[in-house]
Parts: sequence; C-alpha cells; structure tokens
Amino acid sequence: MGIFSAKYRRLAGEAWRCVARKTTFRKCDTNFKADAKARLLGKQAIKRPRLAKFLDKWLDVLAFIFVILTIWSLLSVIRSGLNLYVYDTCSPSNPQSCSLGAQACSIDTIQPNLWQSVKTGHIASWAHRQVNQVGDTFTRLPDRIKKWQPQEYTTPTSSYYNTFDKSKPTALEIVDPGCRFCAQLFGNIKAANVEARYNLTYIPFPIPDSQTASGYKFPHSYLIASYLEAIQKQPLASAKVPADWQILERIFTWNDPSSGLNYQVEINNSLNDGQTEALIQKWLGDIGYSPEQIQAIAVSAKSQAIKDSLSAARQTVQDKIKTVKIPTLLLGNRRFDGVVDTQKLE
Repeated sequence: MGIFSAKYRRLAGEAWRCVARKTTFRKCDTNFKADAKARLLGKQAIKRPRLAKFLDKWLDVLAFIFVILTIWSLLSVIRSGLNLYVYDTCSPSNPQSCSLGAQACSIDTIQPNLWQSVKTGHIASWAHRQVNQVGDTFTRLPDRIKKWQPQEYTTPTSSYYNTFDKSKPTALEIVDPGCRFCAQLFGNIKAANVEARYNLTYIPFPIPDSQTASGYKFPHSYLIASYLEAIQKQPLASAKVPADWQILERIFTWNDPSSGLNYQVEINNSLNDGQTEALIQKWLGDIGYSPEQIQAIAVSAKSQAIKDSLSAARQTVQDKIKTVKIPTLLLGNRRFDGVVDTQKLE
C-alpha cells in the first residue's frame, strides 16, 4: 500500500524500521504502533470491534509478516524477471506455466514446491535447489546476448529444406514432431519465406517425460524422430524437398481426408505405434521410395546407430544449446525460444 499510496508510505517505512529493530532484539518504536492504531484501527474499532482487538494485539507480528512477504515478493519478481530474460519463461522447471513467455512445449523438470517440501521435511533440499536454479540463471546470462552460430550445431547428415547454398546464412530449428507449437512455428516460417532466405535445417528432439508410459511428452515422437534420422541417411535423389522435411510438413500441416483431423492431432491422440509407422511408410511410398527402400529405412530406424544419433542430438540440445522450451529457433545470430510470429521472422 505504501508503494502506491502516499497516505501509507510513512507507515510502511515505520513498519520496516520496526522489523529492523525486532531482528536486532530491540523493541519497536512506539510511534509505529500509535500511528498504525490511528490509521488502521480507528474505524474498525466501531464497525468490527473483534477484528480491531485482534489487530491491536498482534500489530507488531503482522508488521513483521508483511515486511517478510514484501521481501519475498520482491525477490520472486527479480528472479522471475531474470528467468524471463534468460529463458523467455518465468519458470524454467515448468515453462508452460508462465503466461508471459512465448508459446512453447515445455521441457519440464517439476520439483516439489515450498509447501510440499515443508510437509515432507525436505526444506533444506528445496532451499538448495532454489539457490542452484538462481545460480544457473546467472551463468546463462551471457547466452542471452550471445551471437548464436547455428552451423555449429549441425552435422554432416543435417537435412536442409532447400539445396544448401554457401552464400546464405543457416537457420536451425529444434522440434518435437508431436508439439503443436512446432507446427505453428513451421507455418510462420513458411509464411515468412525463411526457407528461401536461409539454409533451414532442424534437430529432432522428442521431449523426455518420465511420467508417461512412452518416456516422452508425446507418445510417438521418438518413433517419428527415428524415422526422420533414418530417412536423412537414405535420401531420395529425385526429391526436390528432402523426404524427411516432407514427412514433417505433412505431420504439421496436412489433414487426414477421412477424418478431417490434423495429422499431428490424430497421431498424438488416436494412433498407436503400429498405425503411426504404417502412415509414415505410406507417405514414403507416396514420395517415391520403393518397397525395398522403405523396408531398409524401417530397419535403420530401429538400429543402434539411429539411437546413438538421437542421443547425440539430445545432448546437443540439452548441454550445448541448453533450451528449456520447444521449439527453439537459431536465426540471424539470435535465439528464439517458443513460437516466433511471422512479422518478426520477416
């Protein structure tokens, strides 16, 4: 109240002085209690005598509580502001819970909150995590102003939407085939003609989630990512747009003619692994692969080499790029976490 109203500003200052004296085992100034009674209890004594009696008895304690809450709130705002600046989300452990950040699928690392930690008697562990998270945010501050070089994170088998052109800069997406915000960003990229102005490539990153049966946030993301990696290693020479990009584009933008549903929605909610794999293989046939080539890709998708490739991609995303949100886009020496609107991409 003191921040926004001059009427209570002097009283707020006296409350702080009162708490400062209390923390050094001294009594509050008598002026504070007298002023507080005059300002806060006068009308209440007539209208709500019981409330006035309670406030009169516990005024010093309430002052202490309000000051502690003020400090707590101030620290929370500073911490959330730093997180928003560094990660584009006020809660790195659960990015999707922050309405101020860009739209994205979060890479959640949910931890017990304060009250849960108090109940289970793990308050020290909670405090240790908070300190570590703040420290991690500070160590990542340079990443916010870093000039990102997308080509540093590509591999010899990276797939580009158009033929690689040395005269053009590189743009790199990190995508999960099951994330609807990846589909939204892909649509914005196409609308802004980014794939024509940049060497556009991507890293497939199925978002891990230990709480699900598949181990991933979306049930078939790892299967699809395995096929994308396998297709990259067996490109179709006659395809103008690489086959793996065509598969991604169909997932993100096409609708199933029989149901009218977007394929991404259908894959996430209606299809099992076998049906998803059959759909991808059908698309490969439509694109131009022979049955023998499709079978070779299916075998490769389940191989240890593909598992190792996806593991290396995951390490790049988590340890080098250090994103906490999907999609992430490296474009024009900048990093964007979450959906980027068409105007900004243009």
